[in-house]
Amino acid sequence: MMDLMAAVPLMAQADVPQGQVIVQEKTRTQEESGFIHSKEGGRFQVVKVLPKKADNFDQSFDYADAFGVLRVAGIYSDLLDGVDTSTVSVGGQFGFQTASYYGVSARLGAYTSQKVSALTDPDKLNHDFLDENENSFTYIAEANIAYNNELVQVKGGRVRIDTPYADSDDIRMAPNTFEGVWSHFDFTDEWKAQAMYLTRWAGFDSGEDQNEFKKFFENPKSGEMSNGLLGVSLSYVINDVNDISIWYYHVDKMSDIAYAEAAGDIVFSEDLHMEYGLQGSVMLESDNSGVDGEVVGAMALLHYGMVYGGAAFNYAFVDDGNYIVNGFGGGPYYTSLDESTIGFVSEAVPGEDVLSYRLGIGIDFSSWGPQGLLMEYVYGDLESKESAAFSEQDIIVSYEITDKLCLEGTFAHFDIGRSRIELDADEFDRYIVRMDYSF
Repeated sequence: MMDLMAAVPLMAQADVPQGQVIVQEKTRTQEESGFIHSKEGGRFQVVKVLPKKADNFDQSFDYADAFGVLRVAGIYSDLLDGVDTSTVSVGGQFGFQTASYYGVSARLGAYTSQKVSALTDPDKLNHDFLDENENSFTYIAEANIAYNNELVQVKGGRVRIDTPYADSDDIRMAPNTFEGVWSHFDFTDEWKAQAMYLTRWAGFDSGEDQNEFKKFFENPKSGEMSNGLLGVSLSYVINDVNDISIWYYHVDKMSDIAYAEAAGDIVFSEDLHMEYGLQGSVMLESDNSGVDGEVVGAMALLHYGMVYGGAAFNYAFVDDGNYIVNGFGGGPYYTSLDESTIGFVSEAVPGEDVLSYRLGIGIDFSSWGPQGLLMEYVYGDLESKESAAFSEQDIIVSYEITDKLCLEGTFAHFDIGRSRIELDADEFDRYIVRMDYSF
C-alpha cells in the first residue's frame, strides 16, 4: 500500500525554528522560539551579518569561517489502518564562508542525509529523509558570491533565503535553497527592500528528488516549465518590533502574487504582551495555470509569564477550477500546521473556498526550570466549502540545551473527515525527533 504522503499533493509545512547557522536573521531578537512562534511578525526582515574583512585576496581564504549543523534525526509514520514507515538518518549542513575582500565574499555548503541502516527497516523506508530512489544523498545546496556594504547585500548562485512565497522551511534534513540572485537594501533604519530573480530550487518541499535543482512549476494546461520567479518587496519597520510589508512575485507560467502583512508586538506590562498579525494575498493566474484566488488571515498570540497561547485563521476565496498555493516552501499562512496548510487543501479540491483555523498553547520553562525548554500543543481544522475536511493535532517539545545543541520532538495526528480524493488511509500518526549541533 502506498504511503499517504505519496497519494496527495506535497504538504508544505510551517518553518520550525532550529539551532542553525545562517547568514540571514530577523531584524529583532526573538525572546520566544518554538513552533507556535514560527509565523510571528518581523520574520521576513533581514539584518547584516558581515563576514570578516581581508586585506588581500589570499587572506579572504585564510580568514574563512567553517559553518555546520550536525543533525541526527528519526521519523516514524503510522497510517493506522495501513503500512508504517520509518527512517533514521545522520547528516546536516556543512560548508565555509570566506572573509570579505572589498565587500566580496564566497559561500559553499553541502547538505547531506545518510540513513543508518542498522536502525532502518529497508522494506518500510520513510522517504522524507531520502532521495526519490530511497537512498542517502549529498549535494551542493549553497554556492554563491556575495557583495555587502552599508546599504546593500547581493548574493548570486545557490542561496538560502526566507520570504513569504519562497523560503528555506527547515523541517527535515534538507532546507530549501534557490538558484538565482537575491538582494536586500537598507535605505534607512525603517525602510527596507528586497529584490530577487530565482530560476530553480531544491530541498524537502521541492519534491521527492529533493537533492536535485529543478524548475519551479509545470503548467498543467500547456506542459511548459516556468522560467523563473521575479520578486520585490518594501517594508517599513516601526520601533524594531512592528512592521508593514508588501510583496510582489511573478512566477512564469503560473501566477502573479501580491502579498501584504502588518505584524508586531504590543507590550502591556513586564509579564504580559501580545503578538499580532494581519495578512492578505491575491493570486492572478498566468497562461491558464489555475493558480488564482485570494487569501486573508489574522493571528493573535498572548503571553503571560511562562504561558502563551493564541488563535489564527485563514480564508481562501477560490473560483471554479482554480486553487491557491503555499508557494515554494512552507508558505506565509498563519494557520500552517506541522503537516497541513490551507494551500494543501486548496490544491486537493480546486474550485472551492477553504476555511482554516489554528489554536495553540505553550509553556516556556525557562523562568521556572530548564532554560530553553518549551512544550506546545496545537490544534487545527481545515475545511473546503463542500468536499474536504481535515484536522490535525500537534505536540511539540523543543529544548535548546546549549547555544549550539538543540533537541526537538514532534508528534502529529492527521485526520481526514471527508475528501473527494482517494487516499490509502483516513488518518495517520507521525513522530519526528531531531538533534542539532551547530558550529
